[in-house]
Amino acid sequence: MMQRIREILRFRIALQTIKDYAKPTVILTMLFSGMAALYAGMYPAFKDMMVDMQETGALDSFAFISGYQDMASYVGFLNIEMYQIFWVLILGLIIGFLAASTIAKEIESKTIDILMSNPVSRKQIILEKFLGLLPMVLIINFVAMFTLIIVTIGIGEDLDFGHLFLTHLISLPYFFSLVSIGLCISIVFDEKMKASIVMMAIVVAMFVLDSIAQMIPDYEILGQFSLKHYFQPYPALKLGEIDLAANGVLILVTIVAIFIAMFYFDYKDITV
Repeated sequence: MMQRIREILRFRIALQTIKDYAKPTVILTMLFSGMAALYAGMYPAFKDMMVDMQETGALDSFAFISGYQDMASYVGFLNIEMYQIFWVLILGLIIGFLAASTIAKEIESKTIDILMSNPVSRKQIILEKFLGLLPMVLIINFVAMFTLIIVTIGIGEDLDFGHLFLTHLISLPYFFSLVSIGLCISIVFDEKMKASIVMMAIVVAMFVLDSIAQMIPDYEILGQFSLKHYFQPYPALKLGEIDLAANGVLILVTIVAIFIAMFYFDYKDITV
């Protein structure tokens, strides 16, 4: 009994997952930190143009994005250029893509029998796969944050770093929910590419639904079916305000998706 407990607590699968995704973690951290530095660093060159666009009403074309009215300010510029599209959508797509391939690639490559040869239950395999993906999210998230701090100091712009920290803190429930849903998709489909494409389609669909809800009040209810609706970086970045209920929804989605993945995988017939 004690031997089995020790095996369970070693988290071998989680550690191996961290190692497997070490290279993507480094590449994505460099990419998104570089883009954060680029967006922050180019603001002084675009500042006057943003002010002119605001005065002429040209910013109304961004009405589908929360906080578009403040785009002429440094905070508003980061909100639009960095967080609302590149962060929420692009990084969300990549994280969803990787999460959705986690189990599917093991099944497709016929290595799932090696994975299941570990002295742990199928439920723990899913839990450890989930835990093994979290360091990637944490590293990308907070390295990008520190990059923004350094560049902001370098260009001499005003930004509340406490608000910036809150923005990246509430990014975690959003990305964790994508990871958990990606794991569910990864179990349903036995082909890595098919699972990843389905997950990417889900992320894009949620982005579109929330954008429609932002632009057309009559369709506001559509936003409630999108994870993006519950992750709004602008209030945190601008005012330091956090919607605890919205973050609670994302945490709940994460927990429910993990449990669904665990129990579905436990009863799934796998041909090896």
